Amino acid sequence: MHNSKKLGTILGGLAIVMLASAVPAHAEGSWSSSMNGVRTGFDSRTWTDNNSDNVSTRIALSGCSNGGTGAPVTNTQLQLTRQTAWYQPDENRGRYTFHCSSSDANAFGRQPAGNYHFTVTRIQGSTTGFYLSVRSVAVQY
Repeated sequence: MHNSKKLGTILGGLAIVMLASAVPAHAEGSWSSSMNGVRTGFDSRTWTDNNSDNVSTRIALSGCSNGGTGAPVTNTQLQLTRQTAWYQPDENRGRYTFHCSSSDANAFGRQPAGNYHFTVTRIQGSTTGFYLSVRSVAVQY
């Protein structure tokens, strides 16, 4: 093999390795579910993020409605909460409003290791008076 062919083979292999390392890391975990007829104050299931990757915690909602109960609903606000020991207050890790009559997602950034859940803090901009159903809830962490 000529030196130029060897160099081309080496450079080609190096380019493949570099491209493979540029692909973002996969999330440590994820889950999906739905919500049906919940009110403000509703807490999701709890999940454990070991912070073993560089992936942002992301929540996506699709198909918000009132579930057939009450006034129409097109948006909701969720708060990501890191649970702490019983003698400490839980940590508010951020709130986002989801405009989810079709679909919407928000990234809460990379989170420290711990147990997490989200809470419905507002429905249709209000803390009371509305019911929320969501066809698809997807959490990636």
